Formats: sequence, C-alpha cells, structure tokens
Amino acid sequence: MEVLTQLKEKIISACLYYYIDFVYKTSKIEKKGNLEYLETEYPEKFVVFIWHGDSYCYYPFLKGKQLNIVTTKNKRGGVISRISRYFGYDVIRLPDLAGDGNYIFQLKNQINKKNNANLLLSVDGPTGPEHEIKDFALIMALFSKRKIIPLTVEVKHSLTLKNRWDNFKIPLPFNQINIRVNDFFEVKKEDRKEDFKSLKAEIKKVMQN
Repeated sequence: MEVLTQLKEKIISACLYYYIDFVYKTSKIEKKGNLEYLETEYPEKFVVFIWHGDSYCYYPFLKGKQLNIVTTKNKRGGVISRISRYFGYDVIRLPDLAGDGNYIFQLKNQINKKNNANLLLSVDGPTGPEHEIKDFALIMALFSKRKIIPLTVEVKHSLTLKNRWDNFKIPLPFNQINIRVNDFFEVKKEDRKEDFKSLKAEIKKVMQN
C-alpha cells in the first residue's frame, strides 16, 4: 500500500510541476518591485509571505535560487515537497499543529544554519481562514530576526477551486502573470503585545491590493 501511495504522489507531483513549468514558458511573466531582495547574493535574508491559494502560481518564479519552503508532514505536504525540490528549493516539513511546542525553535535553527536562505511561508495556511495571517508567521520573523517581504501575484486567466477554503488558483497557459516583490516590514517586540493586530492589517492591505 505504501508503494502505491508513493507512486501516486510521484505521478501527481510530476504532472503538477511539468504543467506549471509549461504555463511559465508560454506566458508573459512580468516581475516588479524589489527583486534584488530575493537574489541569492543579497546579503540580508527574509521571511517571504504569500497567500496559500496563490502558492501554485509562484513555483518557477525563483527557480534555482536558494529558498526554504515550509510545508506539512501530511500527504498534501508530500506533493508540495516534490514540486518544491523540482524547482531547486529546500523543504522543511512541520506538523499541521504545534506538536511538542518546539517547532518554532527547530525551524529557526534550521533556516539560520544550513544554507542561510530566504524562508517562504503560506501565511494563512495550512487550514485558513483565507487571507488571515497566522501568528506563527510573524513570530517566526521575530524570533529569526528577519524582515518580512510580502509577494503578490496577478494572473489574468486561471481556474479557481471554489470548493477549497483558500480558493486555490491554477494559472492557465498563454497567460499574463505579474509578480511583485513588495517593500519589507519589520516585526518588533512591541507588536507582540497587541497580538500583531496593526502589523497584520498593514501587511494584509499590501497583499490584497
């Protein structure tokens, strides 16, 4: 049974990463904003924020650059891990829930020691609600002493999976895709005193424009 599960995961993953590669090769991709922040050679490393429902649209965007992607340990996370590795990203798999409570410290140690790469988080995942930034993402930025870079994407033609909590978007081939690297946000200890409410509102405003 495990062999069949693994085979199914491989087939699904291959279909998904070859498809999104084809979409990018046949589409006009416009990259805007502070692109230099995400270059491998840039001295400062960031925590990069995206919406869960837009995640599939980004995979080829930083192909070949150093990037850590966080995903879950469930079956869905297995597919995401395979797609991420195809595009050259390092994958860090965490439980859906807090587990033993040490996962934030484990993640901090991993991202700061091995390859010192940017860390990408789907900040309203893994279970929603849609477009509500989780405290975990902001705590991760605070503990790792990294600034936050929100990414935004506009896809002219896409399929939206309305039956999912995140309204997951699948871009179509021969498309127009615009990606923006927005200005950074800095998390301060004072933000935690108000449960990050003001900071969440500012970041959300940028990510929903």
